[in-house]
Amino acid sequence: MVEATAPGKGIAYLHWGNSWQLRSFQDFRHYIDDLIYIHDLPLTELSAYAAVVVPDAMDTAALRPYAQQLNAYLQDGGFLVVCLQGNADWLDIAGLEWTPGNCRDWLWWTKGEKLEIRLSEPHHPITARMPLSHMSWHWGGSYNVPEGARSIVEIDDGSGSLFLDFPSRPGRGRLLLATLDPHSHNGQRFMPATTRFLRSFYPWLNEELGIKRPAISRFTYLQCSHYPSEWHPQGLEESLKLSGFDTLFAPYDQLSPELLEKTDILYIPSSHDELFLKSRAEDFLAFLSQGGNLIICAEPCQPWLPFMAPFRAVPPRPFTNIKVRVRDDRFGIFSDLGDGFDGWQGVFGQYVRGWSDPPPGAIWMTDIGSQEDPKPADWMWQYPTATGRGGYVFMHSGDNMTRYPDHGPNKEMLVAKVAIALRKLSVGEFLF
Repeated sequence: MVEATAPGKGIAYLHWGNSWQLRSFQDFRHYIDDLIYIHDLPLTELSAYAAVVVPDAMDTAALRPYAQQLNAYLQDGGFLVVCLQGNADWLDIAGLEWTPGNCRDWLWWTKGEKLEIRLSEPHHPITARMPLSHMSWHWGGSYNVPEGARSIVEIDDGSGSLFLDFPSRPGRGRLLLATLDPHSHNGQRFMPATTRFLRSFYPWLNEELGIKRPAISRFTYLQCSHYPSEWHPQGLEESLKLSGFDTLFAPYDQLSPELLEKTDILYIPSSHDELFLKSRAEDFLAFLSQGGNLIICAEPCQPWLPFMAPFRAVPPRPFTNIKVRVRDDRFGIFSDLGDGFDGWQGVFGQYVRGWSDPPPGAIWMTDIGSQEDPKPADWMWQYPTATGRGGYVFMHSGDNMTRYPDHGPNKEMLVAKVAIALRKLSVGEFLF
């Protein structure tokens, strides 16, 4: 769903099948155009890209056969980004020398001590977006600063650089070279500084290249029932506008690939024609595979997407069985809504009366049922694709969420909060 403003001049991301590399690509895919398997390089015309990223966790033996092609890309004016824990002697950079070494104490971060690195003087422009704390964990050796290079961060005794910029290589190429390993640790969900690094780096790289990515701001409400409060819920458009979304209300019979191409988040209210939606299953799956996001309110009788399961009600007695409890609010959806968000309007239990089983890998967000045998009322899931670009599904196994909450400090903000979470997931501000 995301395209660069300069067709054919986007960003390529290489990988050799490593899970950490792939997970980091999924996290920041909004800022990257193509995922390229290292052994497919001979079939790839690198000149089509404004930048090529060689992430850390790359097997050096797998990379070396393609050194000539990568050096040729750099010499022909390409922008090459290399993160490597070790010697990058395959790069054709005169005078570049690598020295093995690392931090004095691997557990420095548990002791409140400062890591022995500093920003190089004068500060490189990237540091306006990426402070030293975003580059502080450990490193895999250091480099000297050969002629034509500029150091970004260095060991505080001046013995070597951990991050180098070669801004004007012969042929107008550019190289960024780091002995830092942000992709591997972010992909392992270990060391928060590495995630901060990537959250800073990829927006900076796009800005540096003049690539503008469209915002995740298009929200479509699929009008499935002509009952007034279902057809055009009061307050929905206003709450979404406050959160930076443009809202379209579209009758369900207009559902088409063309409509889906115009949205980032599609909302489906609970009262809908399951047979009709099932007839459009291929369109929904194509939308998800391209990075689109779904918010589904449903109590499925005939599940209309392959990852959906039939709805099952919890026993309504004792009364506490239909009290919804927040289990996992890592995305901040239910924060500030108050404990009674599920019963503020109508009959208590209208928000959710049961559940539908989530697919493997989903995040179970709220509970319904007894304390001893809770069931998932709301869950979030990423649609799996070979490209890593799958969008997200927020499944609400109950009534139309536009009814909740209807009062309180964040009136009518529940749907907007789900949309905000999906937007942040799509651009890497949240990790799944």
